[in-house]
Amino acid sequence: MNKLRNQVAGNSSSPANHNGNGAGDPDPLPAPAAGSAALLGNDHLIDQVRRIIAETPEIRAEKVAPLQEALDAGAYEVDVRRLANILITKLILEP
Repeated sequence: MNKLRNQVAGNSSSPANHNGNGAGDPDPLPAPAAGSAALLGNDHLIDQVRRIIAETPEIRAEKVAPLQEALDAGAYEVDVRRLANILITKLILEP
């Protein structure tokens, strides 16, 4: 696939330079031009995605309610080891 992409994109670099996960790939194929048939055919999908996003509440009550009940009842406990591991991992891995 990379060989075909290189030929289509006019890139003559060898596929041996690529590691297979996309990290070494050259610039991706160019996006379709605005107003092209490829984009016009997706307008309804884009509108549908925008509608779904607009209708999705920012706070999902079905997720929050059980946690709120556990907090109110004093039954919610934080796994401090797990929390510490997550925080340490984020500090190490994120710049």
